[in-house]
Amino acid sequence: MNILVSFILCLMLPTVVLADTKPTENPAAKPTTIAKAEIAKEPVVKPEVAVEKNAKKAPVKVEKKEPEGLVIGKNLKIGMSLEEAIKLLGTPRAIKVKRGTESTLDSLSIDYASHGIVIHFLNGKGKIEALEVRPQFQGRFTEGVKMGAKVSTMIDKYGVPQSMTESLAKYPGKGMYFALKENILIAAHIFDKNSKLLSHQLYKNHR
Repeated sequence: MNILVSFILCLMLPTVVLADTKPTENPAAKPTTIAKAEIAKEPVVKPEVAVEKNAKKAPVKVEKKEPEGLVIGKNLKIGMSLEEAIKLLGTPRAIKVKRGTESTLDSLSIDYASHGIVIHFLNGKGKIEALEVRPQFQGRFTEGVKMGAKVSTMIDKYGVPQSMTESLAKYPGKGMYFALKENILIAAHIFDKNSKLLSHQLYKNHR
């Protein structure tokens, strides 16, 4: 009888143990829960904020302005002081003197070969009376005319000259005289309208 009871108890033992054992937790569930929690903790970045941050980091481009150069009628013009002209063009290497009929009509000139410009002024007066523009002049006039331009461009900017030959176009009212070659501007003289320079009188009377 005791043997039978023991045998029955042995058969029942596993069932009791299984009944008392708690259900095994799913190990895969925890990482999923943790992952969700971590995702929830991460800050949400709005697209607008991201764009603003990138915009702040973008380098600011600074445009460098190139030097304007010589512009007759703007930074280099008739009537400007000799001091201003020298400051713009540089210290002269030499000054040439031409004697006039009297000392007050003595004219002086400074040749700036590298610029293609010669400035003329009267003795005792500290302002420019005339500008001589040579073929190598790389600047321009305020109207945009340059040496090497066609006669049609000159007429478009200044109108029909008072008189014109194959070699010279005259605008005495403007104090401007353009030397021409094959309908191309190759040089120019610009005078103060009331200039007493001998060369001015020669240009005015030239036919």
